[in-house]
Amino acid sequence: MINKQTNQLIPYRLIVLLIDDHFCARDGVKLLLEQIFPDIVVFEAESIEEGLLIARSEPLDLLLLDTQLMGKDWREGLGELKQEFPCLSVVVFSGLDEPELMLESLRLGAMGFIPKSVSKQEFVEALQHVLIGQPYLPASVVGCGSPCMKYSSLATDNKADARAALNLLDLGLTHREFEVLSWLVQGKCNKEIARCLGISEQTVKNHLRPIFQKFEVNHRAELVVKAFQRGIMFNKPKVGN
Repeated sequence: MINKQTNQLIPYRLIVLLIDDHFCARDGVKLLLEQIFPDIVVFEAESIEEGLLIARSEPLDLLLLDTQLMGKDWREGLGELKQEFPCLSVVVFSGLDEPELMLESLRLGAMGFIPKSVSKQEFVEALQHVLIGQPYLPASVVGCGSPCMKYSSLATDNKADARAALNLLDLGLTHREFEVLSWLVQGKCNKEIARCLGISEQTVKNHLRPIFQKFEVNHRAELVVKAFQRGIMFNKPKVGN
C-alpha cells in the first residue's frame, strides 16, 4: 500500500525470493531488504531449480534473480519462472550492466533490471516502482532524466484528460489501444489486462498487434522502453468496460 502523506510504498507483509549462488551476496541483499521494509520475509535459493520449488510453495510478491548462476543459464531460468508464474514480478539484479542485457531481461518477462552498482536510494526507488506495478530500467537505458515512467496524477482532472487525449492523437492509438498500453507499461500480462478491461485474452492480443506496429517494435520490452523514452503520461486505467 501507499502512504498518502509521503507517497512511499509501505508493504504490509512482503514475501521475497532471492536467487543467487553466492551466499555472501544473498546475505547482503537480505540485510538491505530487511532495513528497507518493516515487515518482510526473505527466502533464498542457490539455483533456478531450488527457486522454482520455493515459488511453488510460497505466495511470493517479488523475485530477485542474479544473472551469473552456476548451472542453468538465467535466461532459461527466467523463461521457466515466467511460464509457470506469469504474473510474478521478477527483477533481474546483476553485476553486469550492459543495455542489451537489460532489454533482454524485459523481453523475457522481467519487470525490471537493477544493476548491483546502484546506490541504496536507487535500489529502494526501483523496488518501489516494481511493487506498485511499474516496470523499471536504469536511466542509462531509458535515455531520459528519470529511470521510470512519468505517470500523471491518479485523480482524474481536466489537465490529465487533456494529456491523455494529446497522447492518443500523437500516437495514432484508439482509446482501447491506449487502455491496453496503459496496463502493459505497468507490467500486466495479457491475462491480467484482459481481466482488468473485461475482455478476452485473444482480444488483448488483437489490440497489441497494431500497437506494436505503431511503435515500430517487435517485443514488449521494446514497447515499454519506447514509451519510457517518449515520456508518455498515463492516468490510472479504469477496470472493466
